[in-house]
Amino acid sequence: MTQIPMYRTATAMMNRPLDTPLGDAGEAPQDLLLRFEAAFEADFSLVATGRTAAWIHGFDVLPPGVDQREWPVESSPDPPLADITVVDGLPVTRLARTLVDCAADLPRLEAVAAADQFLRAGIDAGSLAAALEPVHGERLRRANATLLAADPRSESPMESWTRCLVSDAGLPAPVPQLRVHTLNGRSKFLDLGWGAWQVGVEYDALGTRIGPAAETADRRRHQVLRNLGWEILVLTASDVMEHPRPWLVRLREMLLDRGWDPDPNQLRDINERIEAVNMAVGRG
Repeated sequence: MTQIPMYRTATAMMNRPLDTPLGDAGEAPQDLLLRFEAAFEADFSLVATGRTAAWIHGFDVLPPGVDQREWPVESSPDPPLADITVVDGLPVTRLARTLVDCAADLPRLEAVAAADQFLRAGIDAGSLAAALEPVHGERLRRANATLLAADPRSESPMESWTRCLVSDAGLPAPVPQLRVHTLNGRSKFLDLGWGAWQVGVEYDALGTRIGPAAETADRRRHQVLRNLGWEILVLTASDVMEHPRPWLVRLREMLLDRGWDPDPNQLRDINERIEAVNMAVGRG
């Protein structure tokens, strides 16, 4: 059976140096950038790393639902000079090095979502290869696995998480942001889709797309796609982050009903992997 990684929670995996306290009791937390700036002014040897470096570069790779004002500063006094750049007057690891650190050190689902963001913004292949060169052992294995699973077409962390879980379950790989042409010549997009079987998965952002207008637009788009013969599976954050088994089983059945034809051994492996993914998420 294929081994499925445990999707460890970020709070259990803060494995970078955490140099700045969150503040005294009763003190309002400050912006992460400002707290690193204060740490740097107290010790000019510090360089922002990991999630803090990503934040200063403009990427939110914090765990879902975490307020950046409450996330500990991550920094190091000793990155190689070639790995350091300056953003907003502050020393941070370069973009490629920050990507490699996130890919190697973050929990798997968060690592893939972070890599999707970095790659979508554009990373020079030479810089990425240079950042990977000094990485060895388990960190290199994790970084490579993350980068292989990454896809810059995903447009949100939950889309990335969903795609990663589908892959880890052994189901056919979907196309992120799949374009579907409608009868009037316009295009509709699915978060994830399988064109061969006309199956789509949509993430219902709920808290990030508040309001009846967004909800109505999504319903209309889904109805247009269903009228074209598509079957749409709509997921919530709870589905993705807490209860993957029901929707992975449902997705498996949808694909089978639409003509996907795995051999018995492959299907048996997929069934085992769905259970393994569900257990791993539960332990996360």
